[in-house]
Amino acid sequence: MFFVDESIQHSLGYICVGFVYCKDAPDEHIAAALRKARLTPGESEYKSGGRMATSPELHLLRREISEIVLDHCKLGVYIAPTSERQVLLAGTVAAARSMVITNGLPAPQPLYVDQGITGEPEPHPNDPIELRSGCDSKAVLGIQLADYAAYHCSYLLKCALEGSSKVVRVESVPHPMSDEDVDLAWMIRTATRRNFFTECRDPRTIDGDDWFFRVAGFGSFLSSGLSEHHRQLAKKTFDEMYLGCVW
Repeated sequence: MFFVDESIQHSLGYICVGFVYCKDAPDEHIAAALRKARLTPGESEYKSGGRMATSPELHLLRREISEIVLDHCKLGVYIAPTSERQVLLAGTVAAARSMVITNGLPAPQPLYVDQGITGEPEPHPNDPIELRSGCDSKAVLGIQLADYAAYHCSYLLKCALEGSSKVVRVESVPHPMSDEDVDLAWMIRTATRRNFFTECRDPRTIDGDDWFFRVAGFGSFLSSGLSEHHRQLAKKTFDEMYLGCVW
């Protein structure tokens, strides 16, 4: 099943739609994470853009949601211009159909889409997805994972467009870069890179350091309405992922 949410960057002119694929329903994991943060499932929810500076519970919730995504989910993205907002569902559904077909997933796949993504998708014979749009993220808990994915994928593109990234101190122990100041975009990319849908390659055929795996067409999709500038930077950000050792 897929869960979908979006991150809109009005000032930069793009929308990042995040897809999270789960083989099994993630509700129990998410509900447990919310309870650890002293929140009530169905009444409260994880929001990536929420202020967490003075809330240890919300910091804990973010870590728990991150672990669920990285341990149990595959990721995909669809990048569109903000002008596409009113019809965003069409491109979102088209990308989801491609992910199901290209990655050989069982069909039809349920596609749970956040209520903020609207429009009219093109009809499709023998549709590989079962569309369930207008979902409330407090009721359909998996949307909260898609919120995490959309926010962090959007941050990667934001940094590419702005040419800069926040620097953070790594405080996790153990960690190869504990107590070091590290580029946040690099940390996000390093953490999520193995979760994207990618091409299949036989590791036995890989020579040297050629561990770049194609994401475009498997887990990364771009709207035809993107400007050339946005398109090139989106391709640079999401066309492929390096899956070799970085430590």
